[in-house]
Amino acid sequence: MIKGQAALFTLLAIGATLICLLGTSFLGPAGTFLNLLTPFPAAYIGMRFGLRSSIVVVVVTALLLIKLATLYSLMAYLGMFGLGSLLMPYLLRRPLFWDRSVFYTTLGSLALTLLMIATVLVVRHQAPLEVIDTIVQNEVDQAMQVYTVAGLEGEQLQQMQQVVATMADFVKQYFFGLYIGAVMGLQFFCLWLLHLIKRRDYQIFGTPFSLWKLPVWMIWVLIFAGFATYSTYVMKVGALEALGKNLLVVVLPLYFLQGLAVVINFMRRKKYPAAIKGLVIALLLILNPLQILITGVGVFDLWVDFRRPRTKN
Repeated sequence: MIKGQAALFTLLAIGATLICLLGTSFLGPAGTFLNLLTPFPAAYIGMRFGLRSSIVVVVVTALLLIKLATLYSLMAYLGMFGLGSLLMPYLLRRPLFWDRSVFYTTLGSLALTLLMIATVLVVRHQAPLEVIDTIVQNEVDQAMQVYTVAGLEGEQLQQMQQVVATMADFVKQYFFGLYIGAVMGLQFFCLWLLHLIKRRDYQIFGTPFSLWKLPVWMIWVLIFAGFATYSTYVMKVGALEALGKNLLVVVLPLYFLQGLAVVINFMRRKKYPAAIKGLVIALLLILNPLQILITGVGVFDLWVDFRRPRTKN
């Protein structure tokens, strides 16, 4: 009975993964949101039935992508989604706390990506920047194909090309920081989905998110990143500035999450209705000035400790 369930869910997970991964091909720009769900089917199968089932999902999906997509699309799947959908459930089932699971999964995905890039460098005799340019250009071409299929033409298509070209230049400049941040964000999102539907099928261990904090030493990473970013005003070291900017792209979203945890803790203590909590969280994620404010809350939580119970006189 269990083996039959595992086989059925595995087949469904393969189909769901392909739909999420290739959703832009038939849904246009709206299908981009499906990409965020790509690691979830295999991760859920791994939590329910173990590592073997999730390996089947990832391997079959990768084999199908060899026929359906380009080499760089296959690399993007394995680096951003594939390995993470294996490591996340494996670590959570050990059991390892959820925050450490996200951290180690991100490290594993980064290591695989660097290995694949190094392999391309050796086989194709390309420079590192050429490989990054090719990867980014591949994504740009796919994006423009999506917008063309969606019906954009003429002046609208030209404006979109300019926007995509500007974003491509930004991605090339902060490639590693954005990549690490994107992989980490995907793991957090996948973990949240696993938590939502866990019921009694599996358990996720660790500190409740409303009480979660970054390690104290992370503040020194933030300070170094800020110093390195503006180091060109003191000394002309372009590499140090690039390192600082890429670090900020990774570290600041983490402090935003800590600030979000502070807000959720406050709403929980005040017993806000679920609808109000969802609305507040949505606004914090969407409105740009609020994101900066919540990131500041996350940073100063190290000294102020906003979640410490206050005694009333």
